[in-house]
Amino acid sequence: MSVKIAVVDSGIESSHPGIGTVAGGVNLSLDEKGNIIHSGDYEDCAGHGTACAGIIRKKAPDANLYSIRIFDPSLSAHGDVLIAAIEWAIENKMDVLNLSLGSTDVSYKERIRDVCFRAFKAGVIVVAAEHNAGLECYPAVFPEVIGVGGGDIYHPDTYLYQDAQAIEFVARGNKQRLCWLDGKEIISDGTSFAAPHITGIVGRLLQENPGRSLSDIRQILIENAEKTPSDSQVVRSLRRQRSLDKDYSWVKRAVLYPYNKEMHSLVRYRDMLPFEIVAVADPVAKGLVGKDAGVVIGEQPCGLRIQPNLSEALREGDTLILGYVDQLMRIQQRDLLKELIEMALEVGLNIFSFQAVNPDRYRDLYQLAEQDNRSIVFPHIGFDEIVASQEAYDLYPNVDAPIVAVMGTSSQQGKFTLQMALRRSFLKADYKVAQIGTEHHSELFGMDFAFPMGYGSTLKMPQQSYVPFLDFKMREINHHKQPEIIITGSQSGTIPYDVYDHNTHSLSSLAFLLGVKPDACVLVVNSIDTDEYIQDTIDGVRAISKAPTLALAMGDKEKHVRTAYGRSLVTTSELSQEEINSHLKRLTESFNLPAIQILSDRDQERLFKIIVDYFSK
Repeated sequence: MSVKIAVVDSGIESSHPGIGTVAGGVNLSLDEKGNIIHSGDYEDCAGHGTACAGIIRKKAPDANLYSIRIFDPSLSAHGDVLIAAIEWAIENKMDVLNLSLGSTDVSYKERIRDVCFRAFKAGVIVVAAEHNAGLECYPAVFPEVIGVGGGDIYHPDTYLYQDAQAIEFVARGNKQRLCWLDGKEIISDGTSFAAPHITGIVGRLLQENPGRSLSDIRQILIENAEKTPSDSQVVRSLRRQRSLDKDYSWVKRAVLYPYNKEMHSLVRYRDMLPFEIVAVADPVAKGLVGKDAGVVIGEQPCGLRIQPNLSEALREGDTLILGYVDQLMRIQQRDLLKELIEMALEVGLNIFSFQAVNPDRYRDLYQLAEQDNRSIVFPHIGFDEIVASQEAYDLYPNVDAPIVAVMGTSSQQGKFTLQMALRRSFLKADYKVAQIGTEHHSELFGMDFAFPMGYGSTLKMPQQSYVPFLDFKMREINHHKQPEIIITGSQSGTIPYDVYDHNTHSLSSLAFLLGVKPDACVLVVNSIDTDEYIQDTIDGVRAISKAPTLALAMGDKEKHVRTAYGRSLVTTSELSQEEINSHLKRLTESFNLPAIQILSDRDQERLFKIIVDYFSK
């Protein structure tokens, strides 16, 4: 008789070639009165359940799979529905139950434990995933349940045993190929995908040893586990990997390509990086080849001559930091992203890419990197991380550290440069600083979290999710780090130029402002901005966040906007120091606020004192 394994999740896509036959199932939900509704549509609505089922099928090919769908497409489910799902598994005599989910809601703890105990008494072996952020999660922590955490384990049948831990097993949770919707496969990671590895093994053990109890199966799992990782394995809990301080220790000697605007801050603030920049390369046609990378951005010479040949530059480093090449791809009509990553992998380098490297499209690149134990990383927020923030939304208290946000009236103003200048000033003065950056490379500077909402954004969440997600991250960072100040800053403009032109709307910036809830702002403006628009932005920031604007800031470039054929072309020209001083004086007189030059060391120190004085009152 085949073992019956139920997957409590978003459903299972029965037509997926990696799944095979689904023996049955149920869809559970709540009606408006809180009653449990049973229906027969247990097909997958999100992909998550199919991914778990695909892992189980590989481990236990002869098992009968059952789908208990409790999630909606956003992977949300009520605690009562989770309890009903476990009860359904008991009533329908399942042998194994996979829960790549759980609840952190303490009010449900005893009820979930009670139903898991009933499952245990009925002979149903429950396997549940640890919370991605390491929070106490039910039912994974219960003794009647096999709790599974995720780790960097590369052999699919390898797992570890953690003696005397609530989460007793660690299975493969790092990036792996997974079944998904529409017969497709993706590459993803998370403890969600570690638990089904153990579930499948349990199913196989029951097939070989019919009638064995939870105690028997647990003992067999312990005996077959690797007690310690081998020298060739790097195994660490995903909750540590995703801790507030992301681990980029594998970057030692970085090569930059191409030398676009986003790379300038890496060179300008290279003293604040935990690694060395050893080479910079750029296409010949841009006219920067042969020049010093520091001089190009108005800094002192840094000794990094911009090279024309990336392949030669790669020989000097261990990591390629790859900027945006989308425009070059359009011009040359080639997949430069793939070509450049292949070039770096062939000579043994890791890759940090500003652009998204889609695991589905570039599966072969990830396979090549995994074979050589190399990393391909691009800044993004995983679906599991979004779900974890929803589950733990009320876990942390409100932020009690002062928050200063750098906002702006448009894009390409130097907002990130100003944030870095503030970071340097506060760290130099021995303040404990927390920081959320919206540039893709924020975490390379040691910032606590990157929310990559700027150019080429890799965010895959709707804008209405920005506010609760950012609110959660701010409270989480504040709770764990206990900073003396939190610095953050947005992208693009804040208040639309023209409410009738949707291209000037800044919904993401407004959502960001509502999410981080600053206590005070610094507003970056352009020399061409009208007083009326600057005042609208100051008033808008205060209206939305209740935060006053402490100072205005301006760069050393003047924008020129030319509109033709329905499009706007923005170019810049260098401002003389005399012109800059004149603009700053006018701003101070017009708004009765201090106005500073972003790249002036003296003005940066002045802004630091303005912020300290304000929060010291």
